[in-house]
Amino acid sequence: MTPRPFGSRAGSPDPPEPVRGLTADVIVIGAGAAGCATAAALAEDPDLRVLVVEAGSWNRNPLVAVPKGFVRTMFDPRISLEYPALPAQEPGPVDVWRRGRGVGGSTLINGTMYLRGESHLYDGLADHLGPGWSWSAFGLAFDRLEAALPVSAPPSEPPSEVLQALIAGLGEIRVPFVQDVRAAVGSRVGRTPATIRAGMRRSATTLLRPGLRAGNLRVLTGQTTVRVLVAGDRAVGVETVLADGSRVRHSARLQVVLTAGTVETPPLLERSGIGDPDRLRHLGIDPVVSAPRVGEGLKEQRGATVKARIRPGLGLNGRLGTTRGLLGAAAQYLVTRSGPLASGPYPLAASVDSTGGNRPDLQLLLTDVSTNGTGLAPADHAGLMIQAYALSPYSTGSVHAASTDARRRPHVRAPLLEDPRDRAAAAHALKAARAVLAAPALSEVVIEEDLPGATVADGDDEAAAEFVRTSGGGIYHAVGTCAAGGPNAVLDEHLRVRGIDGLHVADLSALPTHPSGGTAAVSMALGHLAGTRIREGR
Repeated sequence: MTPRPFGSRAGSPDPPEPVRGLTADVIVIGAGAAGCATAAALAEDPDLRVLVVEAGSWNRNPLVAVPKGFVRTMFDPRISLEYPALPAQEPGPVDVWRRGRGVGGSTLINGTMYLRGESHLYDGLADHLGPGWSWSAFGLAFDRLEAALPVSAPPSEPPSEVLQALIAGLGEIRVPFVQDVRAAVGSRVGRTPATIRAGMRRSATTLLRPGLRAGNLRVLTGQTTVRVLVAGDRAVGVETVLADGSRVRHSARLQVVLTAGTVETPPLLERSGIGDPDRLRHLGIDPVVSAPRVGEGLKEQRGATVKARIRPGLGLNGRLGTTRGLLGAAAQYLVTRSGPLASGPYPLAASVDSTGGNRPDLQLLLTDVSTNGTGLAPADHAGLMIQAYALSPYSTGSVHAASTDARRRPHVRAPLLEDPRDRAAAAHALKAARAVLAAPALSEVVIEEDLPGATVADGDDEAAAEFVRTSGGGIYHAVGTCAAGGPNAVLDEHLRVRGIDGLHVADLSALPTHPSGGTAAVSMALGHLAGTRIREGR
């Protein structure tokens, strides 16, 4: 009888999931941005059997392919999960964090932005983790990823009148325009790189195709990982639970790699007996490794949106904010894969330095459309928006398992600018966005500021910081909950879990700090580096 091939065809309908366990050389937990990149890098060795275990499914929502379709897909419970994020220190607003669910993870529902980040922040990261995680090391990973995804080149057509005015306004506050923000350093503005090709979103699932075709990579869907199986001091596999409650065990000959993300990787470690012993015992879990920092150190970029009314007839509100305009945009997209639906939410990305050292510490994302009070639909007037946030937060929160049930949402405690340095940086970010609106180049475009408007007076840094704290939100860029680094960190500089052989973490939870104003590119590059090093070092 011919043996059943190990791999499964990319994009094929899900076959009936096996009720028996499988054995692979490496098991990767989570098929999000980091997991897809990790698995793809591992599968470059044709002799290595790689198994990816994913709680969600292959995407079947056609709106995922539409770049601006994220305003709908991020609320589709089949591919998007909600996590209530309580304030790390009471009192404070309760956020709702969203994460993608399924093969592709959050790259199914995000804004398609692909921001490499800032060179000096990567070099700061290398100070924690060693030279293998420097700007130059990540650069090689970015080059590989951008060839595979691919990442859209800057459009050849000139930007709209509003975007041209924003570019000019940024130039007037010493933020120069560059053709490609990926190839430049320092303060700069340019067209936002995006994981879009021919007007269609390209999620991280694209990275899996070579391994799936080769047959040495397999993706199992609909299986939530309960825990890592440990024998002695070595990870030897994982236990998963199916929708019907039945459990399956999969065996790993060489490695288990966790890429469940900043929110889900810490609870998975805790359910495996790796964490703070007192916390584990409270959950009824026998400690295997004492690792008190599991789930701690959560950092999130928190930003706010500045909105302005602009001269009637300018911008995209007329096309996206009326039934007739939206139908026209939809028809254009269906026929030509072009128009306003074929691009991400923020066509311009600016890295801004507020310190005078040409080392950007702020991110501005700019667009020629404005939303109404819900933030989910275009306003009934012409407008523009600037999302502003600090790149390097200091305040921390936590993520911990709520129970031994892997299907329960973890407890998330979100940081809310508790550190005075974060409050100062938030005020600087808001000030930078307002400086753009006040630039002479915008004088013939902007009518008035809608938000925050008169509620935050110019120069009132405390009011500006409070506006960001209470009216802003997390950017869905959380890192740090299983950070690598020094001897007390959860992971060593090779992203190995301390105290357990054969267990790595290769997602954003491993990073102690943010190197970029966008984390999709960083997550994939981190996964690529980790997968490559595991493959080469086996």
